[in-house]
Amino acid sequence: MKYMQNEPLGSKILSGLTVKSLLAEYPNSFQVLDWEGNFVSVTERFARFLEFEPKEIVGKSIVDFAHEDDKENTKYTFDSLGENPNILNFENRLVTNSKEEVWIIWLLIPLRESKIILGFDRDVTIQKDISFEFLLQQQKYKSIFDNLPMGIAITDEKGKIVETNKTARTYFNIQDGELLNRTLNIRKYTLIQPNGNKIYPRNSSLMRALRHKEVIRNMEIGLIKEDKITWFDILATPIPMENFGLAVAFLDITQRRHAEEKIAYMAFFDQLTNLPNRNSLIDKLFPIFEEARRHGNLVGVLAIDLDNFKIINDSRGHDFGDKIIKLVAYRIRESIRVYDLISRQGGDEFTVVLPDLSNERDAAVISESILDAMTHPFVIDGERIFVNISVGIALYPTDGKDSNTLLKNADSALNLAKSQGKNCYVFFTEELQTVVAERLEIENRMRIAIIENQFTLMYQPKIDLYTKKPTGVEALIRWRHPERGLISPNVFIPISEETGMILAIGEWVIKSAIQTMRYWKDEGVSDVSMAVNISTKQFKHERLISTIAENLKLFKVDPHDLEVELTESSVMENADAAVRTMQEIRKLGAKIAIDDFGTGYSSLGYLKKLPISSLKIDRSFVSEITSDKDSKTIIHAVSNLAHNLGLSVVAEGAETEEQVQLLAESGVDLIQGFYFAKPMTSEDCLHFLKTELGISD
Repeated sequence: MKYMQNEPLGSKILSGLTVKSLLAEYPNSFQVLDWEGNFVSVTERFARFLEFEPKEIVGKSIVDFAHEDDKENTKYTFDSLGENPNILNFENRLVTNSKEEVWIIWLLIPLRESKIILGFDRDVTIQKDISFEFLLQQQKYKSIFDNLPMGIAITDEKGKIVETNKTARTYFNIQDGELLNRTLNIRKYTLIQPNGNKIYPRNSSLMRALRHKEVIRNMEIGLIKEDKITWFDILATPIPMENFGLAVAFLDITQRRHAEEKIAYMAFFDQLTNLPNRNSLIDKLFPIFEEARRHGNLVGVLAIDLDNFKIINDSRGHDFGDKIIKLVAYRIRESIRVYDLISRQGGDEFTVVLPDLSNERDAAVISESILDAMTHPFVIDGERIFVNISVGIALYPTDGKDSNTLLKNADSALNLAKSQGKNCYVFFTEELQTVVAERLEIENRMRIAIIENQFTLMYQPKIDLYTKKPTGVEALIRWRHPERGLISPNVFIPISEETGMILAIGEWVIKSAIQTMRYWKDEGVSDVSMAVNISTKQFKHERLISTIAENLKLFKVDPHDLEVELTESSVMENADAAVRTMQEIRKLGAKIAIDDFGTGYSSLGYLKKLPISSLKIDRSFVSEITSDKDSKTIIHAVSNLAHNLGLSVVAEGAETEEQVQLLAESGVDLIQGFYFAKPMTSEDCLHFLKTELGISD
């Protein structure tokens, strides 16, 4: 009775898609046996034929019912089948319950993975022409194959399709009787993956399965035909017979997929706002975090909640509250970037995900944008309603590296925002909150500094190493805050770049430097060039050329006395466009220097094409020239390269006599550094230049 205990296994096997379809279509066609020849499942017809109840047969061996003279042959057949599981047919005599002998022709189909055998039986007791009867049997099973409710394609070992059933021919527009000349490299129609990517034939999973004799289950593909997509569930299995490749089944799941998409939408989108819900958001977070990790960026997670929404809901009703929720969702969407994600968590709670943040300040700026959007009243049913929100901010990876942690920490920050008076944003990390507040304070003070002229220029001379005379100066911006004193450019320049204020500051620097040149010339100092640094954003801006030209004309300064300094990284970011802009600068008559040379990624091929006059070696090489042999070698090589291209070489950051001596030996032309002169005010620098050049007052 041990086989009776395994009957659920038989039921489980029969749940397989192909066998289940066969049973549904032809319920009285075959018996299921295990690898040893024991009956796992029998049809009512077969049981009646042997004059037994099905339960009297299931669990017993076919040998138990075989004629005495056929027992050995029957056992041998199944033993052989277990060792070499190929489709075969054989005949034997079975004995009915009434002891009557009947002749049966069996077609046995072993299924390797399931370890079962499909036994198609045929009573040929009264037939004499066994060959004829077997032909009829083959035709019957051909009919079964042809009329299965799924497409079937059989290939040879090279992937050429040698047989298809009627359903497959319908799917792929193959006419009955058409000579097949196709392989698994299906080219007539475009195939796509569930994510929408095309499937390229030679790299398809079916071709890999053919080459490696692998089984494929539950693979979905879409077939684009007549601008419509038919979705298939693919089952492919190797055929263990010589000259055969794969048996591939195509089950049309288009309707099921449409239903799943509708269910998925309901499961992953909020019905009121049509925004993604929490489940949808969590699904999207992992790839966003991975992308940020690869590029070293931050990801902001904002938890947003309406302030005092319960009062509105209770006093005005849920319909009124729903209208507010929809309008708030719209304003949040309009306040963030196009690629940011917004979801409704339920009630009056929203979550916004900010990918690709350069720093924590970016999250604060977007949070302020959302808060600002709520300052205007909502007009609902002719009534003006003011709604405030609170925002909690958590950042990946500093505040957590998984979605649950970040959402929890953003909620904690939101609670803190509520406790601090609402209508504000708060970072999860207190230290980070302080840093962001500091950055925003500097940003706000910079806007005031531009208006109140708190910026000033300092000037550092460049000294010719051979004459020991100054030949030029570099204009360096400084911020003298009335309360905080001198603020380093390293603090405010990056912020000005991020906010775009660098454009206004850059124009002021150009104007002030050229104005100083005019003043110095009026005081008798000539033939001293003025170098002005141009930021990457300003270099790309359309007003750069006109700004330079207008100020040169306004203050009547010789353009040849102006030198524009550009970093090599800003030039090489778009080298072709950079060359065009640089040529426009040269047409004005100004000179161009490449600043911080050696720290970027200049192409030597482009370097010779750039309309420049000098290279400035970055101070990091100069500071190490006395201790690092490689730095000295690099400086020497840059000097030779520059001179061969007809360029002068400037080294900045020289502070000691030893550094100056080594720079001279390396072929450097000009020195800029504390050794000769620190940055000075306009008046102090004018006095220095007059003294060094021997110009009397």
